[in-house]
Amino acid sequence: MDAMVVTSNPQLPAVREPGLIDPRAVFGLIRRRLIPILATMAVVLTATLAAYLSAEPQYLATARVALDRRSEEIVTVNGSNPPLATDSPSVDTEVQVLLSPSIAAAVVDRLKLASKPGFGFAEDGKPGDPATARERSIGIVMGGLKVNREGTSYAIAVNYSHADPQLAAAIVNAAVDSYVDGQRSGKSVERNREIALLRERLGQLRTEVMEAETAVARYRAGTNLLDLQEDRPTALATLQTLRTQLAQARAEQATASARSQAAVAAEVSDVLQSPVVRQLRTEQARLRAERADLSGRYGDKHPVLANLDRQLGEIDRNLEAELTRVRSGVNSEAQIAGSRVASLESAIANVQSQLLAANNASVRLNELQRNAESARSLYQAVLDRYRQSVAAQGTETSNAYVIAFARVPGQPYSPNLLAYLVGGTVASLLAAAFVALLLETMERGFRTRAGLEQTLGIPALSAVPDIATVRDAPLKKGSPLAIADHLVAHPGSVFDESFRSIRTSLKIGHDDQMVRSLAVTSALPDEGKTTDAICLARSAALAGLRVLLVDCDLRRRATSRTLANRLEWGLAEVLKGEVPLEQAIVRDGASGAHFLPQKPSEEPHYDLLASRTMGKLIDQLEEIYDLVIIDTAPVLPVAEARAVAAMTDGVLLVVKWRKTPAQAARMAVDQLRREGAKLMGAVLSQVDLRSAAAADMGEEVHYYRSYSDRPIQIGYDGASSATA
Repeated sequence: MDAMVVTSNPQLPAVREPGLIDPRAVFGLIRRRLIPILATMAVVLTATLAAYLSAEPQYLATARVALDRRSEEIVTVNGSNPPLATDSPSVDTEVQVLLSPSIAAAVVDRLKLASKPGFGFAEDGKPGDPATARERSIGIVMGGLKVNREGTSYAIAVNYSHADPQLAAAIVNAAVDSYVDGQRSGKSVERNREIALLRERLGQLRTEVMEAETAVARYRAGTNLLDLQEDRPTALATLQTLRTQLAQARAEQATASARSQAAVAAEVSDVLQSPVVRQLRTEQARLRAERADLSGRYGDKHPVLANLDRQLGEIDRNLEAELTRVRSGVNSEAQIAGSRVASLESAIANVQSQLLAANNASVRLNELQRNAESARSLYQAVLDRYRQSVAAQGTETSNAYVIAFARVPGQPYSPNLLAYLVGGTVASLLAAAFVALLLETMERGFRTRAGLEQTLGIPALSAVPDIATVRDAPLKKGSPLAIADHLVAHPGSVFDESFRSIRTSLKIGHDDQMVRSLAVTSALPDEGKTTDAICLARSAALAGLRVLLVDCDLRRRATSRTLANRLEWGLAEVLKGEVPLEQAIVRDGASGAHFLPQKPSEEPHYDLLASRTMGKLIDQLEEIYDLVIIDTAPVLPVAEARAVAAMTDGVLLVVKWRKTPAQAARMAVDQLRREGAKLMGAVLSQVDLRSAAAADMGEEVHYYRSYSDRPIQIGYDGASSATA
């Protein structure tokens, strides 16, 4: 414990970085909170035991059904059986079917559960309305029925728990029977519905087939399609002959047109090759030659020339007449050839029109025939399906079968003692952990000297134990004087050692003593500063030092009430100069320490403590005594406490173990430093040795036990000591 450790180094200790989980911290937490933890676990385990004893026994009945992977029918419908009709999702679907309201309703109706207590009865114990009772029973069955697939198999387990084992088995068996029968009846209903639909569809298809065939016959009759189809080969042959004749006629027409054009160009001899024209031209050439000869010999006036000219003119007229006749014949031939070509083209167009009409009629006829054939095929397929369904009617089988019906359970499955024990233990551990963490979270104070030093930045000089937790202390509660008497009566005890640690840290009684005047204060009231001040004064006096304890707490005057019953003079009279110092000082008979009290009945003079006179008095006392201890008021609520602390050589801040808020202690340190006070360190007061032994201070107790003649015992009963 910190009461056994002397800390004189003002520097903060090095802190080891904790891991993610610190086992020592966890075990320390368990030991510190052992009583709340055990109490919480006891409460939870007791509640678990009560729940186990009060729980109504429940019996679990189980039946199993399996699903066929193949769909087998006595009469095959739609060809062959489909392989693997049942797959894994189908099994999950059947699980939901077993949990459906229809199965629960069938169970309720089979077993007449609506009229049994616990199912159809209302909260007042009466059956009530039958419909309402039935709905209530269905809901209860659905809530208690548990269905699950067993692993990855095609087996399904159906469970139901109830206080009556026979009723639990009956409900499960009724559920599986209803499921299997429901599948069979469902198939039968579906088959009947299919037959009715097929019958209705057959009537519609029959009408459609008749209409389609009638449409084909009417179209054939309306378009004379039979005559057109019979004349088609003759028409094709005629069309080929006409096309050949047309080609010849067009060739003749071209020849006639060419001759006609040549005749127009007067190329008769070369183009027409007419014998009359050739003869006339031959005669014309002879006469012209003869005339030319006579004209050259006799001149143009010769009478023979006139006769020749008359002959030439006659020949020209005959030639022109012949040419005109030839041209007329050639033109007539060209016209005749053109008329023949036009006639042949008209004949070909007529034949082609007949063939096109026949083709169009055939296309429409083919379409009507295809429609009729499709209607006949569909009608035949539906008719075959109808015949098969009618043949299979009444042969429906269920895809599920019962592996094992539920047997009446002989032993209840609930309450399960092991489950209650495990659950209660786990719940108690979780609740205990929650309580321990909650208590740790709610704690605002300091548990160790190391934490005190890290937070405040000043040395933790000692840890003063709570006298109620020291086993060799005869008192469990007491005033500051009674606690100080224990220090006098038990020198060398763990309590005495804590104040010796303070004196050693401040080198009190040594040549290099650090302070001659020491103010003992705290951040808040009731932190044990008065008790610590009295004990420190007695400890120093017992060591042979001249010690004076001054009561500067004007409001409570706890030190004065503790050490002196009747006072005629006090600190105020000394500061006012009404009495000499020696007359106001009281001697402590138990330790030999001197004490400067305050007169209880006197009105407090607050400004006196903050005056220069108080400072001069402290300087005077330092010259007379080896150590002057000033018991001041708390720092945060009282202003003069900070002023008095600044007049001394040093200040000792008392912090109550696990009670003083860290924020309040930091504020006290800051205010003292702003006033110019010199903080020598802090004291962790009223440390519970039983809890501290489980914390980080436990090794200090171990060290003290090793060197103490009297073994230190840690008590397990008691309460916190009274503090001023």
